[in-house]
Amino acid sequence: MSLPAVDVLIVGAGAYGLSSAWWMAKRQSGARILVVDEGEFASGASGRNGAGFRMQWGLELNIRLCQESLRFFETAVDQLDYPQGLELKQDGYLVLAHSDKAFATLDSVLPTQHRLGVPSELLDADECVRMVPGLGRNRLVGGSFCGKDGSISPFRLLDALLRACRRDPNVEVRYRTRVERLEKSNGSFQVSLTGGPVEAKRVLLCTDWAVPQLLAPLGAEVPVVSLPKEAIVTVPRAQMVKPILVSLEHHISVNQVDRGSIVFVVARPREGTSIESTPDFLAYAAPKITDLLPPMADVPILRTWGGVSSVTPDMQPILGETEVEGLYVAVSSFRGLMTSPAVGRMMADLVIDNDTNDPILAQLGPRRFKTGELIVEPLLNQA
Repeated sequence: MSLPAVDVLIVGAGAYGLSSAWWMAKRQSGARILVVDEGEFASGASGRNGAGFRMQWGLELNIRLCQESLRFFETAVDQLDYPQGLELKQDGYLVLAHSDKAFATLDSVLPTQHRLGVPSELLDADECVRMVPGLGRNRLVGGSFCGKDGSISPFRLLDALLRACRRDPNVEVRYRTRVERLEKSNGSFQVSLTGGPVEAKRVLLCTDWAVPQLLAPLGAEVPVVSLPKEAIVTVPRAQMVKPILVSLEHHISVNQVDRGSIVFVVARPREGTSIESTPDFLAYAAPKITDLLPPMADVPILRTWGGVSSVTPDMQPILGETEVEGLYVAVSSFRGLMTSPAVGRMMADLVIDNDTNDPILAQLGPRRFKTGELIVEPLLNQA
């Protein structure tokens, strides 16, 4: 008895998975696409992040990924036929440096940004404080600013992508559907799913930290580990932070959304896959937050939340075909939302059209770890 068959199985219905499915459907190739996710809508990393996107990076490949994605965000309401709007906010990103070393790094990447058309500028400490008067002056050296950077609602983006996918008769999206086992035989993949098996010609894994356990039965591997993270949301208050803030030394991002709440994502070394917020998180985060923004000491906290993203050895995405023919991975390395439009388009080109000519995919493929060709992004290595 033959199994139900699809042309492409996408595992993971977050920003990467749904974006890839939508771009694949746009090819109008007739390919039957099934997207499965073991969780609920927006329950993974794509629904648990700071919602920002920025072009301010040091490597051309990261800048180009984000430039393409930003252009999509600016037109997504029309492209996805989503008149509700995506809460697009482009008040800029202010990347802060609290050491001479970090400030020198911001300065050193400006020529690359300007060559690629990123309208960024270097600011001294006084200019940063004029832009965000609540900033603490303690150790602040300066920052870089780009007014085109911003944020978008992850929930609305995911909803828009989901609705657009479901309008296509060749795309099916199933939640609460777990991949129990993935095998390959006679040139196709046999996949045991919650609710029954399916056969797929090609498989794209967009599950970030869970990718290695899905690859293991096939003898393939990629070096990905989980990256737990936690966030704090304040009660709504008058505007305090117009641009999104990123502090390289504090390891904090700050985004005040339109309703007035301020969202802080505070990174710290942790292991595991729990999405629970840890009991000592507030005690850890509060001194860092009040050092960065002293007026925050008097702003009540509404809630905290946890999430799990991924990280790779060089902190860059892994995009491409594995050593198993027809089996592809798209691992975000904690930047899934901001790069998802570009990555979705690239994975559609690769999986549907077998287009292997993209120079970014050539650099970010999974085989780079075996050859030791790691990629170093200057703005991810400021301790």
